[in-house]
Amino acid sequence: MADASEEKGEQWQWMAAENLADHLVPLLKHHDVKWRGHGIIYIDHQHDNICIAQQLLVDLSISLGAPISLVRSRLVELGWLKDIRSALPIQNNVRRGVESLAPWALDSDEEDEEDDPDMSEDHDRD
Repeated sequence: MADASEEKGEQWQWMAAENLADHLVPLLKHHDVKWRGHGIIYIDHQHDNICIAQQLLVDLSISLGAPISLVRSRLVELGWLKDIRSALPIQNNVRRGVESLAPWALDSDEEDEEDDPDMSEDHDRD
């Protein structure tokens, strides 16, 4: 019974930050990944960044014997992989939406009611 739990523990040892770093550092050097202050592995909409990140994940998955999705999740959890591809369009759309609403937000509700014919006392009601 102890053998099964030891085997399971060894199976997840790759998740330890030190062990993962031991496998990642040589791959970063091999793929000539430079530190640019955004994150160890930074993925934006640039084709080269996407390809290098994917290759790093494949190489790590093979060397660690773990599924790519688990390796990716662990790198994100550690803050070593930063993928901004999905965040930027949402932020930009929200910003544009807020900016388009800004002129409306400046108008007071009272002014709107004065201009609304339904709110006017002089308006015929049927």
